Amino acid sequence: MTRHLRIANAGQVRREIGDWAETESARDMRRSIDMVRASSDPAITMISAGTGVGKTTEIQRLCHEIGSEAMYVDVARGEGTPWNFAARLAQCWPEYQRPVFNGLADAREVLAHWISRPTVLDNWTRRILLVDECQYLAQKDRKTGLVGSALEWMRALGETGEFHIVMCGDMNLTRIVATMPQLESRIIRPVVIPHVSRADLAAVLEGTAFMQSEMINTLHKMCVLKGGLRHVEKVTRHAQRFAGGATPTLAHLEAAISDMKLMPKGEF
Repeated sequence: MTRHLRIANAGQVRREIGDWAETESARDMRRSIDMVRASSDPAITMISAGTGVGKTTEIQRLCHEIGSEAMYVDVARGEGTPWNFAARLAQCWPEYQRPVFNGLADAREVLAHWISRPTVLDNWTRRILLVDECQYLAQKDRKTGLVGSALEWMRALGETGEFHIVMCGDMNLTRIVATMPQLESRIIRPVVIPHVSRADLAAVLEGTAFMQSEMINTLHKMCVLKGGLRHVEKVTRHAQRFAGGATPTLAHLEAAISDMKLMPKGEF
């Protein structure tokens, strides 16, 4: 049975768990992106991951590390038609805050030029477009009735501009792409991560008071049930509050998880 402990006056809470960790999933994602960047021709890869695996955090970090060669854009639900996606891309440049294109073909030519143009004069490098939440690009087009047109339009955009593409999304993206053979056949080294692994969680906890087998098991069960790694930093910080100035124990961790309603009673 979970014990409910009184929160102590802990003062300053450590944040080591919030630091970046090189997980197996992070290495897997990086390997595919490196392979795409090494391709002499425009290439596409796919990263499809469950909730809280760390996909967005990692691709944003890699995008920052790659620098001006990379371009990151995310897609929201409702922006999944080719025209809406073109408008979303156009917002990346002040010149196109209110885009006016003469149809999708014109939008593809204009955006392909802007994405692929060199960021430094006379220093051309094949650029890479990282698109997050690509599952929303499978929205049904009200005019044509087609599903996934924006994904195919994105592929054509990359071929027109001769730049690489990294499609990122949740686990629905794997299912969606499997129904689109023209797109699926172009993907190299797809990465599919259904949920947070115990090894990834251990990498996040490395060097902290929570790097103990029983605590890892408890936190991993929580990750699988609720939100992946998203709640790990919050719940461990809460456990430290319960512990006060002492080293947090499994009892403190279980109390924190229960108090935040992240696992049903009796699941520990």
